[in-house]
Amino acid sequence: MTSNQTIKNYPLTSTQKEILFDQILHPNVPLYNIGGYVRIDGPIDPNLFEKALNQVIEENDALRIIIHDGESRPTQTFAENVHLKLDYHDFSDKENAQKQVIEWMRQEFVKPFPLYDELLCRFALCKVSDNCYYWFKKYHHLSVDGWAISLIVQRVAAAYNALATGQSLGEQKHDSYQNFIQNDKAYLDSDKFTKAKHYWLDKYREVPEALMVRRYAAQFAGQTIPSQRSILHIRRLFYNQLIDFAKENKASTFHVILGALYCYFVRTGAREDLVVGLPTLNRSSAAFKQTVGLFVGVTPAWFRFGLDLSFIDLIQAIRGELQKNYRYQRFPVSEITRSAGLYAQNRQQLFDIELSYEKHDYETYFDGRPAEAVTFTHGFNQNALTVFIREFHDNQDVRVDFDYNVGFFDEDEIERIKTRFEFLLSEILRRPSVPIRELQLMPEAEYQKILVEFNDTKADYPRDKTIVDLFQEQVEKTQVNRAVVFEGQSLTYHELNFKANQLAHYLIEQRVSAETLVGICVERSLEMVIGLLGILKAGGAYVPLDPDYPAPRLQFMLEDSQVPVLLTQTHLIERLPLSTATTVVGLDREWATIAAYSGSNPQHRIRCPENLAYVIYTSGST
Repeated sequence: MTSNQTIKNYPLTSTQKEILFDQILHPNVPLYNIGGYVRIDGPIDPNLFEKALNQVIEENDALRIIIHDGESRPTQTFAENVHLKLDYHDFSDKENAQKQVIEWMRQEFVKPFPLYDELLCRFALCKVSDNCYYWFKKYHHLSVDGWAISLIVQRVAAAYNALATGQSLGEQKHDSYQNFIQNDKAYLDSDKFTKAKHYWLDKYREVPEALMVRRYAAQFAGQTIPSQRSILHIRRLFYNQLIDFAKENKASTFHVILGALYCYFVRTGAREDLVVGLPTLNRSSAAFKQTVGLFVGVTPAWFRFGLDLSFIDLIQAIRGELQKNYRYQRFPVSEITRSAGLYAQNRQQLFDIELSYEKHDYETYFDGRPAEAVTFTHGFNQNALTVFIREFHDNQDVRVDFDYNVGFFDEDEIERIKTRFEFLLSEILRRPSVPIRELQLMPEAEYQKILVEFNDTKADYPRDKTIVDLFQEQVEKTQVNRAVVFEGQSLTYHELNFKANQLAHYLIEQRVSAETLVGICVERSLEMVIGLLGILKAGGAYVPLDPDYPAPRLQFMLEDSQVPVLLTQTHLIERLPLSTATTVVGLDREWATIAAYSGSNPQHRIRCPENLAYVIYTSGST
């Protein structure tokens, strides 16, 4: 690729700034790679395709954006006289050519872009057979958004078709992205910006409680936590029923999908509200809707409707809330996050769930041959969950991508959510008028398994013994066997019992006795197991507190349980909203003191199996 850059520097738009600064915080991570491929079911002339692509690059200046690390702040220029030499790869003589092409594209897609002084797009044409080609397309989000990518596909197809048939489209005049840069600057200096700021700061005077907890994040300490994608295909016939249902109730399919997510996560999270990040087109004029570039913003929509509404009433309420937000949706979400003080709470966003509804036009033909667009994931989505509705082709099934951060979910959890989501949509069509608290959330087979099979737990066990008795019997049988393993560390049964006994004697001296509640707030570790056993051996009942919980939730649990003693780790103490009535024990910091106590089994601390063992605060779905 060759280019000759212009000399004029332009400022970044507000959205570009958000993306650039986040990318800088995640170096060498493809956090903002977007795109995928277009499969073309017919022969393609690589030379004509290259000409068509270069014509579109010439006519759409956002494809020629180059970011520069300026002396005081980053800037962008628009390169001139760009000529792209198309990467061409012939896989047609290889075994499983299609599989190899897709794997090659996936590997190329997750390679990070150089951030400065280079173009922010990459293309390749891959041949699978004489009648099957794949157009690989990768962009950095700084240059385009999803809507722009669909425009690019349509324009490359139109240019290719003109060249293939010997016709001339002539030079296609499209608005310059430079116009939007000026428009964005004017907005930031306008009364509209000021009014929007007041609107959002008033809405988020109180910060909503986080929905999700990073339960699996410890294994990624110091790393950017990756994400995975799970795909659901909604049958077109059923999706059309959702469209008809929405029309009948003066709503949109987007409102129905959003309502289903509200139902599910409010019910399973035992909440009355839900905040969802909603990407907005942010193209306020017909000209901007035809301009390639990055326009999209994100609105943090806060729905506080409880559970007593019917689904029909819910989607009307959702529509009303979105209409109120509409006038102010252009306001940068980073400004809201900063003003709400989230960073001080170790949170990055007001929302854990994002819903991206993408009805983009990919009904495209190359020289009369159909094409199909498919998106890739970069594998580092930092939201707990982003749901993408991909309605790209009118007569095809609708693809729903569940991109989940593995710090929050494992694969089995997402598969359950995906299955329940599809079931809930059908349940909504069956019973749209009942209160949403009464809608069934899971398919009948899973419902029966959880209520019947999982509760069939009858088993014979020694009813006159406590868990401490059973553990100590196992210690006598297998003293040198490994009892617990964590990240390369381990303890034998004897070692675990000895350390738990030392802690138990220490806690007894702190006046822990039968059924005394003892809090434990530690990360996954050997200390966690020692702590639990030590509390039980002292006769107490443990109250687990997840250190990743938001401060308000931890404060409620501590105040409600009134634990006189709390076991934790030194680096977590500053996160905990503690009262003077609680004795805080840093297991790592005070272990030298604890280790001075006896390693023998405490006697008669739990009198019988009926004594309390633990108190747990659940989400309401447990």
